Amino acid sequence: MTTSYTRTESQTYSLASAKYVASKIATDLRQVQRYYGKPSATEIEDYALEAALLSYGGYVNKVIYGFKRSGNWILTLEYASVDGTLVADDRAGGIYRHADTAGAVFTSYLFYSSKWSQLTGADRDDFIKGLPFSRVNAAAPGYMGGYHTSDRTYSANGSGFTRSTYRPL
Repeated sequence: MTTSYTRTESQTYSLASAKYVASKIATDLRQVQRYYGKPSATEIEDYALEAALLSYGGYVNKVIYGFKRSGNWILTLEYASVDGTLVADDRAGGIYRHADTAGAVFTSYLFYSSKWSQLTGADRDDFIKGLPFSRVNAAAPGYMGGYHTSDRTYSANGSGFTRSTYRPL
């Protein structure tokens, strides 16, 4: 007589999963801070919390952190949200350390997902109240004299972010 067992697992992208993935973004930003002096430790924690909450809600399409000068990016880390298809979970880090950021400003730009636009204005306002800081509408800087490299994937339970880096030539 033969006996067999079947086991089924179901994993969901929880707030804990989102915080885990956001911790990788925070690690990247800490490395940026070590190399370039910005962002501050408080800003890093705020950016990570924002990324976790928006990711968990499915409200982020892409978020960019980086340095801009004269209306153009100098160096960026761009995180594109991917839902339900990621398998890889890379180590954080590998930040380019030789960009000339003299006179540049560290900033961040957020692109909301289509799910965000489906929320009512009141629901969006309520959600924003729970975020660590407020964003203002502004045009994103342009790209000039550099290139993008897709270099990392951060995920938990199938969802998370792919990272690309824009750096000077």
